[in-house]
Amino acid sequence: MMVPTRIKTFFAAAALGMLTSAGAQAATTWDLPLAWPESNYIVKYVGQFAEEVKQATGGEVQITLHPSGSLGFKGPEMLSAVRDGLVPIGDMLLNQQVGFNPLLGLESLPFMIDDFQGLKDFGKAYLPLLDEIYAANNQKILFRIPWPQQQIYTRKEVKSLDDLQGVKIRSYDRSSTAIFRAIGMSPVQLPWSDVVPALAAGTIDAVATSSPSAVDGSFWELLKYGYPTRQTWNTDVISVNLDAWNSLSEKDRKAIVEVARRLEPEFWDKADANDKVMMDKLAGHGMVNGSLSDAMRAQLRDKAAAIRNDTIAKLGPKAQAVVDAYQKR
Repeated sequence: MMVPTRIKTFFAAAALGMLTSAGAQAATTWDLPLAWPESNYIVKYVGQFAEEVKQATGGEVQITLHPSGSLGFKGPEMLSAVRDGLVPIGDMLLNQQVGFNPLLGLESLPFMIDDFQGLKDFGKAYLPLLDEIYAANNQKILFRIPWPQQQIYTRKEVKSLDDLQGVKIRSYDRSSTAIFRAIGMSPVQLPWSDVVPALAAGTIDAVATSSPSAVDGSFWELLKYGYPTRQTWNTDVISVNLDAWNSLSEKDRKAIVEVARRLEPEFWDKADANDKVMMDKLAGHGMVNGSLSDAMRAQLRDKAAAIRNDTIAKLGPKAQAVVDAYQKR
């Protein structure tokens, strides 16, 4: 018995549709929240990672970015959001996660790291401990992205420590809060989403952050001066929930790790160069990129020494081992 051509065509189309549907259902989709606005360089780098993961896995793993806290998670909540599976993958500022483990603030201790190369060197000693902590929180670190040097952005010019006395400044972790209090400022710990409203309302008069964030916040509308204090150094971690990770095929896991390892050095180099670009942009909008005298920087270091040493002692031998390895490099 002959089957009409139109019936053959129908069944062929139906079969193709079933295969296409099955292929679509096989793809894994991950939502990735970020606290930073879409224009921020970290969002752009993570977006590049997501695109290359899609290509490397043949579309089997697709990551959708949600910047500006649009999923409702604030920065200090990111580690728990990924740990508990509220999202399968996330981006988080490392030193904002100290509420879950104080060791996550180790690299941000005041005036322990001098420059960008020092941050790289510290990371080599620190990463094994980070891997241990993240594994204990049901996560795997995929890669890290550094923030540039930290600065203090103010409404008024600063020539000495006297000019900072009593100034209400946004801090972002225990370390920055402690050092600002020690030099006579009045720190107010705020997540990034609350910074610009607090400036506009007069709740704070200065902000501790990096140049990309200053551009994100259009600081030229509310502040005038920026000073490279470099009191702390910080990195973002992109980590994945282990349950989500283990649900992937071995082939896809291998592909994602290869993408992360290849891109991470590139992201570090770009982040270092990005600082100058952002500072030029701030200057173009009328902000003054100031400097600190050697005497003032030495005063800041002296104020920070006791805070740093006491914190390392309280964090215990694991912290001390990382610091010792870094200092012996």
